[in-house]
Amino acid sequence: MNRQWFKIISPLLLCLVIHSAFSAASDSLQRLLNNRLLENEFSEEQSVLDYLDLTSKLYSDSPAEALYYVSALEQELDANNNKSGKAYILSKKATFYWLQGVYDASLKAYFEALKIFEEDNNKIEIVKTLNNIGETYKKQEDYAQSAKFIKLALEKLDELEEFSPELILVNLGQLFMLKENFDSANYYLNQILNKDSVSTRSKGFTFLYKGIVNRKTGQNDSAQFYLRESLNLWEEIKYDRGIVESNIEIARVYIKQNIYSNANQHLKLAEALALKINALDLLLKIYQSKIDLYRIRGSKDSLVYNFDQYLKVKDSIFNSESRAEINKLSIQYDLAQKEKERYKLALDQSQLANKIENRTQFLILLAVALIISVVLIIYLRSKSIQLKTAHFKLKQQKEEIEQNQQKISSKSLELAKLNKDLHNLNNNLEQRVMERTQKLNERNKQIAEFTYYNSHKLRAPVANVLGLINVMELTKDGKIDPIVLNHLKTSAMELDKVIYNLKNLLDLDEEIEG
Repeated sequence: MNRQWFKIISPLLLCLVIHSAFSAASDSLQRLLNNRLLENEFSEEQSVLDYLDLTSKLYSDSPAEALYYVSALEQELDANNNKSGKAYILSKKATFYWLQGVYDASLKAYFEALKIFEEDNNKIEIVKTLNNIGETYKKQEDYAQSAKFIKLALEKLDELEEFSPELILVNLGQLFMLKENFDSANYYLNQILNKDSVSTRSKGFTFLYKGIVNRKTGQNDSAQFYLRESLNLWEEIKYDRGIVESNIEIARVYIKQNIYSNANQHLKLAEALALKINALDLLLKIYQSKIDLYRIRGSKDSLVYNFDQYLKVKDSIFNSESRAEINKLSIQYDLAQKEKERYKLALDQSQLANKIENRTQFLILLAVALIISVVLIIYLRSKSIQLKTAHFKLKQQKEEIEQNQQKISSKSLELAKLNKDLHNLNNNLEQRVMERTQKLNERNKQIAEFTYYNSHKLRAPVANVLGLINVMELTKDGKIDPIVLNHLKTSAMELDKVIYNLKNLLDLDEEIEG
């Protein structure tokens, strides 16, 4: 009887001792953190990092307290306008929110930390934060955003020689595996396998995800190879959760290959270890796989039993999720209260800043207006001078134009007069030409008559006279024949008449020439 009581009481006593030990450790951490806050010695970044390490140790026992101390440090530094380690505080707060499932608050804190890391050009922390943002989006099942930030982290990683990209590549491989984009998943997972030096943990996840991808694509032999490799690595580093996952996936491959005994064996091993580490999500996968196995084998009793176990685990997970949800709501409430206080302070600061900004803007506008006025006055002054100069030049040009117009007018009058004279001259010239032509025609007629008289009228009397003289020379007795003499007289009279007519023609010619 005493032994039975001892068996019942001893586990309870052990739990109390363990709980007391953890409580003492937790209280010790809280006292240490309180002392650090009171000392307020956070002028250097390393002191902030040491404080944050203590909150990480506290988180395993009291997540809410750990988050409170991180927020307390943030408020303490903000009150003193101390920027030391601000980005690391935001990153740690984001991580605690992430672990609590408060993903929206986690994303907000990660993005604030990322902004500061980028301003400080802290390349390693930029890569880590981008990867964490991608993992947060993955938890929210926003795979597009998750891929965007994890790829961005991988791109930034190329600038760092001392930082291995294996963790980011593993995350990308898992992301594309969840999206069932198996080609992309294999692409990133193969990059890890092709590296010379990879950590055992990263290699284990790589083999595990490669095995799952091959199982889903129907490559069962390759799936078995990669899953057994991952199992060996998990056993080597004693990572219990990895051992359970690898055994579950190996069993699923055996179920597809209809090797039920091997599948059942691996599921039993996985179930025992999952119960040991209280991995309820993995137990759910195990019982789901057993249901599939016994449904195919037609084992009704085993099927009903595992289905009951599945429902129990699911209810347990639901209760755990409910508790986590309540805890999350509590954290969100505390966060909301603190946000209200900060909002009020920020509002006051914002109003003051707005007043200063408004006054500054007014002064800037006034200064700009004055500058514009001065520039405008100078511009108008220069334009006025230019206009006066242009007006003076135009006036001179107008006077020159008027003078030129007067000259042109007088020239026009002279030209008109000359044109009139020329016209009159042309008219007289035509009349004179006509008259001259008429006179020339009359003269030509007279010349023709003269020629006629010369060739006919004048030559006939002369010929007659000459002939009669010859006749007279031929008379033997020297006496003049009266007939001949009469003829000679007649010819002389005709000659006289012809000469008279010629004289008239010559007088007429002189009149024509005159």
